[in-house]
Amino acid sequence: MKTPWKRSTRIRIRMIARERGLSDAEIAKALNCGITAVVEFAKKHHVSLDWLIDGDLKGLLRTVRARRMTA
Repeated sequence: MKTPWKRSTRIRIRMIARERGLSDAEIAKALNCGITAVVEFAKKHHVSLDWLIDGDLKGLLRTVRARRMTA
């Protein structure tokens, strides 16, 4: 049985992939929702873990602000 947090995390990973043009191969490990793979994905793509795993909007805001500063 899939847990709700895994389903939500997968949706957010796919959102990031779509926004940034990432391939299926680049997100495959993270979609398995293993902790190590999700943390590596978040670090590599500079995404807040608070938002990625828990859906915390403050985490999303931090992600957006950080992305704007590096763009």
